[in-house]
Amino acid sequence: MSAPQKILLIQLMSNGDCLYATAIARQIKTDYPGCHLTWAVATFCKGILDNNPYIDATWELEDVNKNTSTRKVREVRAKAEQLIAKGELDRYFFTQIIDYNLANYDGSIRSSIFRGYGKPITVPVTPVVRLRQAELDKATAFAERHRLRDYKNVILFEFAPQSGQLAMTPALAIGMAKELATDPNTAIILSSAIKVNEPEKNVIDGSELTLRETAAITHYCTMLLGCSSGITWITTSDAAKLLPMIQLLNADAYWVNPISRDFERFGLPADQVLEVYDKDITALGRYAAEAIANGFKGTRDKYQQPLPIQFKTTRRSIYNMLVAGHFGAILKHIRISISVFGWQPLLFWEIFLGFATAPFKLVGNIMRKRILKKQ
Repeated sequence: MSAPQKILLIQLMSNGDCLYATAIARQIKTDYPGCHLTWAVATFCKGILDNNPYIDATWELEDVNKNTSTRKVREVRAKAEQLIAKGELDRYFFTQIIDYNLANYDGSIRSSIFRGYGKPITVPVTPVVRLRQAELDKATAFAERHRLRDYKNVILFEFAPQSGQLAMTPALAIGMAKELATDPNTAIILSSAIKVNEPEKNVIDGSELTLRETAAITHYCTMLLGCSSGITWITTSDAAKLLPMIQLLNADAYWVNPISRDFERFGLPADQVLEVYDKDITALGRYAAEAIANGFKGTRDKYQQPLPIQFKTTRRSIYNMLVAGHFGAILKHIRISISVFGWQPLLFWEIFLGFATAPFKLVGNIMRKRILKKQ
């Protein structure tokens, strides 16, 4: 009998991205029965993988953060190649949307990460999160302490996103929460790593809960206010209750990753998702108040907005791939974009700008680095 294959999955960072990639771990176990799967992951994202039945070990990288350079990612891949040469590893899969994998971005983070696997995803795409009993107990204690069962409406508010989808501030979020909290039947859990001190008993600080424990607390909630960041996506995991959600997004964000587009790609029902692209961030509170007063469906039917199409990522990705010499990846990105969006004039304009501005941007970056070095 041959030894089990030793496989490495390289998805280093972003809690949301790692959540998507748990489906790939599950797929690897299906495609390579009996294999031993190690996941290379940054320390700050390792917790999201805890107790996952499809992961046998983790390779924790303490020096990787959300601003990690392409060079570091290449070092990890080079180490994987060395392990293969030594016979200590049979194969690896690199799914992070960085370096030549920028070619895979198609306006949806999950489908772009899946494309990095290079094989069909036949298992459920739902993110896999297996909570430990201690995490469930902590969520239960939190719910009991704040008497969440006593409220008709319990709103989970993702107010400090790391996705770049919305420039929400704690002050704005607290102001909206206090407005909603004037209804004594409504409680708002301000969910982030930022501690909140508010006297109103129904404006609740959720910073004591980890991202995983927040998945457990969704079972006590009735609505989510979010902006397509980690808390939004943990509510779509198999450890959470999928909540009716109002997503306020920035149509001009560099990385666009709306729930509606993602759900459409994977044939998931989006009737519980209201997405708006309002310039006034505080409008999120008004939409929530109307949904509470008049019902979610009616509010969704009234305000749901189509996703504006933009290709800002294409211009910068072409520059990065040009500098790295990934010419084939550029062609791949163009083919993928056309296959998904068709022959969009705006796409070709961004492709043109990517090539036309690259020499000037390269010279500017070189000069800037020289100036900083002298300083």
